[in-house]
Amino acid sequence: MAEQRGAWINYVGGFAGGFLITIGILGLVNGFDPWSTFLAVLGFLIAGWAVLDYRRFKPGTPESEVEGGRTIE
Repeated sequence: MAEQRGAWINYVGGFAGGFLITIGILGLVNGFDPWSTFLAVLGFLIAGWAVLDYRRFKPGTPESEVEGGRTIE
């Protein structure tokens, strides 16, 4: 039986990334802080991954794996 992975991980990643970006930017409002910068960059990377990975679950996109196929590059 094929393992099915839903797009829920993308929603969780998008939410977590947005949360980290918000915390990081709010920490940077008071001045430069390495920890806040790290959180903002980490949040941006997580949210970016979630958006780009979500394309695999949309039928009709070149990266789509909904029909059971794999992208061959």
